[in-house]
Amino acid sequence: MSNNILSFEDNFLKMKDTKTFFIKKLSLKNFRNHKNLNFNLKNSSILIYGGNGCGKTNVLEAISLLNQGKGLRKANIENYLNDENILNDENKTWGINADFVGPNGKINIGTGLKKTKYNKSRIAKVNLDYIPLSSLGEILNISWITPQLCVLILSSMSEKRRFIDRLTLSIDSLHLNRVYKYDKLFRQRNKILMQPYSDKIWLDTIETQIAELSIAVIARRLDLLEELENLYNIELKNNHLTDNFPSVHIKINGKIEKLLNEKPAVEVEDYIKSELKKSRCDYELDVPGPNNSVIEVFNRIDNKSIDTSSTGEQKLILISIILSHARLLNDKFNMAPILLLDDIIEHLDRKHRLALFLEVSRHNAQSWFTSTSKDAFSDYPSFIDKINLQEIKENFDGNYHFKYGDI
Repeated sequence: MSNNILSFEDNFLKMKDTKTFFIKKLSLKNFRNHKNLNFNLKNSSILIYGGNGCGKTNVLEAISLLNQGKGLRKANIENYLNDENILNDENKTWGINADFVGPNGKINIGTGLKKTKYNKSRIAKVNLDYIPLSSLGEILNISWITPQLCVLILSSMSEKRRFIDRLTLSIDSLHLNRVYKYDKLFRQRNKILMQPYSDKIWLDTIETQIAELSIAVIARRLDLLEELENLYNIELKNNHLTDNFPSVHIKINGKIEKLLNEKPAVEVEDYIKSELKKSRCDYELDVPGPNNSVIEVFNRIDNKSIDTSSTGEQKLILISIILSHARLLNDKFNMAPILLLDDIIEHLDRKHRLALFLEVSRHNAQSWFTSTSKDAFSDYPSFIDKINLQEIKENFDGNYHFKYGDI
């Protein structure tokens, strides 16, 4: 495959490679810098390339919003409308619509901004019917790697927890709802405690819910890590581990995690409730729970923590986690995630770039790359649809129709 010379067999493989989970159509309306952008696609992976500022990452961000949550940039819903005139116009909103194809056929998914006189909210539809945002995770999984993510998970423990929660969402579509509800209840509890006369019965009710949610959130995180550990052991036994990306071990440490290994969940709930009661009069008392969990990530080869690894090693570790997670979802749950790989190739040497290409080409779901140039993808081992976004917007009125070859 060197020098871009391919045998007939190689060419056949490039044409033959297809994905079981993929986006067939994608439409963006008034989203970021895309007023009207439409893609008609096949079941292959995608490269979106073009100059800086043409909106490559914005396309990936739109796809990430086909799941619940705030997407890969964690922006507020009104920020997607970057034109203030549109934002202040009650009749103008942003919207994303996609035809997603999986083993059970085609499903239409839509999400966008709904404005009323009193508030703004994000809504979701499946096959034109309104659904809760949390239900999107039952239809498709989406994982992403961005340069910002590499920085964020090293910046604070809370970002590490958010990263693990995003991965956990893929095995439990209600997980993020529990995390959000836990945070909301804690804020409500703090407001009650600030009042001169606290309602003890209401506090008891809220603290019971907090204790239940604490157990549920932490238990699901531990379930995810157990699944990843089982995957590692299976791949080790079958000699499927790769030398190109480090095998990673993730630990979650905390008081509740330790207690759940020693006692029944009901007893641990009672312990959390007792700690919450103690903290009513002692604001400096730390209540053990999911917001105090300590996430540790290690390279199995040298037991080196991601926090002390070099920048290059950190990126490889992050890629390794996402790829392992993708294999887990495909092999055990038959829900291979769509991968969003934003500006990743430029930061890899040729060896690791080719290794990533090979892993992604074998992945059972569509992967979306962004890059300023298509040249780095000449060695991609199977067909990848290369879309010049800048040219699409300038010469094709924002409409792209799949065809073999470059635009």
